Amino acid sequence: MKKARKTSTCKTATRQAAKGAPSRPDVYQMVTDRIMAALEGGVIPWRKPWNAVYGLPRNYATGAAYSGINAFLLHFSGALPFFLTFKQALALGGNVRKGAKGHPVVYYNVSVRENEQTVKEEKMPFLKYYTVFSVEDIEGIEFDLPAVERHAHTPIEAAEAIVSGWQERPAIEHRHQRAYYSPALDLVNMPERATFTTGEGYYATLFHELTHSTGHASRLDRPDLTAGEGKLSASYAREELTAEMGASFLCAASGLNTEQTETNAVAYIQSWLERLKNDKKLVLQAGSKAQRAAKLILGMPEEGETAPAPAPARVLEFANEEDEVSRQYREAELSWLAAA
Repeated sequence: MKKARKTSTCKTATRQAAKGAPSRPDVYQMVTDRIMAALEGGVIPWRKPWNAVYGLPRNYATGAAYSGINAFLLHFSGALPFFLTFKQALALGGNVRKGAKGHPVVYYNVSVRENEQTVKEEKMPFLKYYTVFSVEDIEGIEFDLPAVERHAHTPIEAAEAIVSGWQERPAIEHRHQRAYYSPALDLVNMPERATFTTGEGYYATLFHELTHSTGHASRLDRPDLTAGEGKLSASYAREELTAEMGASFLCAASGLNTEQTETNAVAYIQSWLERLKNDKKLVLQAGSKAQRAAKLILGMPEEGETAPAPAPARVLEFANEEDEVSRQYREAELSWLAAA
């Protein structure tokens, strides 16, 4: 019903324009203008709209947080960011589950040797590692984890209608406390709803990931989505700009209160523009791609095209305990991240 009204409204606006009547404001341009104006107002710190639950990966026994590359790698190594060495697990009365895969933690050590020519000691740094296991793979220990702040989540009807009404959308799951789109699996993963501080934040994040999914080869086939040139590349940054602009358009289309979401969107866009030498033209280019993506999600096909029948949504709720299927998805996610 909603899509029919939107299509009708679009046709009505077209007829009015043909007759010379004043047309309705271009919502896409209005949002773009607001973002462009906000970008001139100075740097805004970006904040995750959801609770990261436990923060940085830590050693459960010592409480010490991992840093550097270890923090980055361990962040993607389990739903619970707590780890133990094999000996630590035994010391606490537990054991590593049979078949569990360990994760390397790297560190530098220094060897000292005497230079034969100068007869002076020389220090030679070299890289070493030890293995840790996620607490999810430790048996026999009743882990005392910090309490998680949760919020009541009330679905926003207009935003839900956009999601459920999208034709050929990807699967949407709530299995890991991370937001991402996997082109290989064609699925969107979202953090648990109750960990978002606001309902608007949840849908803005979901719209961001759904915009990414429009770049899949079976949809708009955006090269930047699958370029695989790394997170510091221009193609990755352009895709992130497109996704955030698309989220802003979809928030506006669903009538969400965008005061909070747009401020965060501007901060997010700023972070990527800094990596692209602040080329503001890229925002306009991303806006054009995002508009096409938003129209696809809203069921507004290009002129001359007909919209296919909607496909049923496959929505899976967040699972506290990771099952075998969830592990397979996580491994696929890691493979995608490694390729990026």
